[in-house]
Amino acid sequence: MPARTTRRQDPFPPDISRLLTRFAAELAETIDLVGLYVYGSLMTGDFSPARSDIDVVAVTKSELDKAALDRVRRLHDRLTQLDRPDHGGRSDSGGAAQKLHCLYVPAGLLGDPDHLHHYWYGDRLTQLQLKVITQAELAAHGRALRGEWPVPGLPSVAVTDLQAAIRAELCGYWRRMAARRGVWLRDTWVDLGLITLPRAAAVLDTGELITKGEAIGELGQFSVPAALVAQIHRRRAGEQVRLNWLQRSIRAWRVRRIMSTSLRRLTSADGSANTSGH
Repeated sequence: MPARTTRRQDPFPPDISRLLTRFAAELAETIDLVGLYVYGSLMTGDFSPARSDIDVVAVTKSELDKAALDRVRRLHDRLTQLDRPDHGGRSDSGGAAQKLHCLYVPAGLLGDPDHLHHYWYGDRLTQLQLKVITQAELAAHGRALRGEWPVPGLPSVAVTDLQAAIRAELCGYWRRMAARRGVWLRDTWVDLGLITLPRAAAVLDTGELITKGEAIGELGQFSVPAALVAQIHRRRAGEQVRLNWLQRSIRAWRVRRIMSTSLRRLTSADGSANTSGH
């Protein structure tokens, strides 16, 4: 039996609404679905058609076996093909299917932030954890597209646990990324890395989850030059920002320096995320 749908006023752009309605209905016929939940920028009013993804979590009754995964893959491929008029389909969702990222989590593993789950990432299946930060974002700003709300079995996240998870990600993943030179030549990593700093600082200071738009407004506190902040704004608005090789190289050097300095401050021994010393 398909899971029950929780009905609320639809806040999504029309193309995304059509995609999610179709995806929820077809997924319920494809696997044993407990619920389908959307979170992230679509729910916080911070969605950028040019840069944002469509983040959803599908809660399943059990781990998906090979046959179920094959059906899921075919469903995502079909939605993507229908979204590409140049491949013979009639697009009715404006390219939204290629932005769809869906994490498939068995109901019994909702509280395990270390377990790797099947994850549809735009055009392929890979694996990802249901991280503590994702649990917190889902609980704070999520919505049921299908199934009960709040998410049955999703544990509440204590502020101290959220702060510990953020600090661990800064010390591990982001310090490793800051040490790599090549990635900071790319716009995507520049934007993602810099925006991560104010968002992490807000959690470490107060436990607050702030949006990417709010984080961009705080980048000056991390000594990010106004011209670079303006570039990030323009890219989120869908503009193409052209840089020559020298400009891109200088930017990469500057961003790596900002990232390294900020990460040391955010993860200092006293636990303070105060940025006033920048």
